Parts: sequence; structure tokens; C-alpha cells
Amino acid sequence: MAFDIHEILEKKGIIVPEHHQDMLKAQMAGFEELRQTVNQEQLKDFDMALTHIPGGEQK
Repeated sequence: MAFDIHEILEKKGIIVPEHHQDMLKAQMAGFEELRQTVNQEQLKDFDMALTHIPGGEQK
């Protein structure tokens, strides 16, 4: 699945600050890499999502 995350977000009206764009690209690349390591047949009934929390997770 090759797509540009920025195009998808732009279509949804979400503006990503320029200083976050490289980080978002890296996260999506990692997410896509993880998708390649799992058995897609087992995941067909599950949804996967990537969340972005500016500044990192605050616990």
C-alpha cells in the first residue's frame, strides 16, 4: 500500500506543521514496515491505526 500520508491528511482538512512532516513520514514508513512482518490473513478482521501525539506521549 503506497500512498502519501500528507495527501490523505490534506483531503481530510488536517494541516501538518512543516517541522512535523519528516517525523510523520518516518512513522508511516515504520508502520508500513511492520505491516509487512505480519500475516495479513490473520489481521483481516482487525483495524490498525497510527496516532500522532505532538511532543510525544505524556504519561
